[in-house]
Amino acid sequence: MTEDDIEVAGDRVHVWRVGPRDGTRPAVVMAHGFSGVIAEPLLRYADRFAKAGLVAVLFDYRTFGRSGGRPRQWMDIPRQQEDWRAVIDWARGQPGIDASRIALWGTSFSGGHVMDLAAGGADVQAVVAQAPFADGRQNTGDPRQALRLFGAALRDRWRGMRGRYPYYIGAAGHPGDLAAMTTPDAVPHDWWQQSRGTGWENRITPRVFLQALRWRPGAKTAAIACPLLVQVAAADAVTPPQPARDAAAAAPRGRAVDYDIEHFEIYFGEPFERAVADEIAFLQEALVMEDTDAVT
Repeated sequence: MTEDDIEVAGDRVHVWRVGPRDGTRPAVVMAHGFSGVIAEPLLRYADRFAKAGLVAVLFDYRTFGRSGGRPRQWMDIPRQQEDWRAVIDWARGQPGIDASRIALWGTSFSGGHVMDLAAGGADVQAVVAQAPFADGRQNTGDPRQALRLFGAALRDRWRGMRGRYPYYIGAAGHPGDLAAMTTPDAVPHDWWQQSRGTGWENRITPRVFLQALRWRPGAKTAAIACPLLVQVAAADAVTPPQPARDAAAAAPRGRAVDYDIEHFEIYFGEPFERAVADEIAFLQEALVMEDTDAVT
């Protein structure tokens, strides 16, 4: 594994490259979801992709993790997609990466990003959207909590417009907390424990909810020309499963696979094994890989 920094709009984006260096191989560009950073759960996926003969390119969004930018933990959908485009362009220019065989991989909030980018004309050959955020209109959850988050978003937006320090809320919390994710599985899960030491912080700028309420990446999938794999966590209380299924059904070359799991389970244990095996099979077919590409 090697690490590098690239510049995006004057800030630094930290990039990881995982995979074989021999020959010219397809690449999969990866980023984490809502408030996430590159940590052990995603590196496990990258390692499996590398063993299958792919080059995995991972990055932290600006203002998150090991990337630069301020204010820290500032979430902004257009800015994050600008980071995606910059990293895709960087990957295309790297030695040992076949620029004509690039896939996108996103999970949770970044699952929405990869569908949106592909629908918007990104020149990619395959997309994996894992437990994706597909429709902000159907992702509001409990109405009382939604009102609290909307109030926090307005307060944070007001402070941002005046150049003031952000009004932060938790990224993950217990039910009843003022936090972005408050499902029963949001705090106890191993994901957060395995993100320690990576620069992850349990806080975000809630102004992003003003964008997310209107963001419907799953409604754009009819414009995705390449193969699309949507992996649905059927018991997901963070990103509702039905909009994800609908997104796959609307894509000309879309396919949905259901897993009887909750949102965070897809990073661990047997659900991880099933999900990553399905992803590798999909990517090998979509990127026209041969058995000899695998690294032994």
